[in-house]
Amino acid sequence: QRPASTSMARKKVAIEYIASDPTRKATARKRDMGIKKKAGELSVLCGVDTCYIMYREGGASPPEVYPSVPEAMRVIDRFRSMPELDQCKKKMDGEDYVRERIAKIQEQLRRAQRDNRQLETTLLLHDTLVGRRQGLAGVAIEQLVSLGWMAESYVKKVSDCIAYRNMQQQQHAGVQAEPPHYGATVADMEAPPHQQL
Repeated sequence: QRPASTSMARKKVAIEYIASDPTRKATARKRDMGIKKKAGELSVLCGVDTCYIMYREGGASPPEVYPSVPEAMRVIDRFRSMPELDQCKKKMDGEDYVRERIAKIQEQLRRAQRDNRQLETTLLLHDTLVGRRQGLAGVAIEQLVSLGWMAESYVKKVSDCIAYRNMQQQQHAGVQAEPPHYGATVADMEAPPHQQL
């Protein structure tokens, strides 16, 4: 029997300034290699021009350029030759990124709150129907409105289902009660063709 794995999930890194110099430099080196790899994959997979420039801390050493200085200059010149409106169309800085992330999180929060309200209303309706709750005293007006709407919706669904079942039964009973129709009697079928007129 193999021993159970003792490896733990990777801890999520907090996006904040790294105070330790060795750790910060090592992180910069690893992230630099990762971004270069992603830029190359994006260029190959999607057939687009990509370049990447990173100035190291302090600015003493030359910047890291991908894929090469001439190729990066070509991409930058192409970008600068575009109209200003096209340059800014899909540009995103740090503030834009944070604003977009906040908007997405707010939308997720609204969906979660809506789902929670629906679940709470469903639970309240169930407890009321099975007798776990005596009356609706103390329930907020908004929840009472939601409860009434949900109850009406369920009643309508049940009524539609009953009406559909009744219609099916009536149609089935009508087919069974309808007397059979024959195109000709047995005597007619046995008679010669000139006597069946």
